Amino acid sequence: MNVNLQYAERVYNVLLWLYPVRFRVRFAPEMTQLFRDCCHDALEKGEAAILAAFLVAALRDLLVSIVRERRSDLMGPLNIDHPIVGIIDRMLIPSIVTVNLAVLGPVLTLLIRGGVMMPADQFMRTSGFFSVAIGSLAVVTSLVMTKLRPTVRLWVKLSA
Repeated sequence: MNVNLQYAERVYNVLLWLYPVRFRVRFAPEMTQLFRDCCHDALEKGEAAILAAFLVAALRDLLVSIVRERRSDLMGPLNIDHPIVGIIDRMLIPSIVTVNLAVLGPVLTLLIRGGVMMPADQFMRTSGFFSVAIGSLAVVTSLVMTKLRPTVRLWVKLSA
């Protein structure tokens, strides 16, 4: 085999690792064989331009296909085991606490006090108390929901 073809095939095999595992396990051997056969066909025609054109087209198609498969793998059906759901679960608690500290504490303080003017230090203490109280409830609720999710899935499966 030509040294340039060996190099091209090694590069192609390395690029195949960019595919999701399930795709790579299923299709990589056939893709490698097809690549090898097409390279040999181009070489048999004896023109370096044909081989170069094939390599450029194969690389372009490979990169487009990798992006499509990765997007499909990431944006597949959203179920409880999907990675995005895990990210949302991890971001839920900090976002609730942040919104709580920034908005709910001061708003509740204003609502409860009925717009009565109070000193800034008292306003800060009161809104801080409300923020911590509601934030703690939100954190506990989120943790309970996260822990109960597998149990709820089991109930749904058993009742079906």
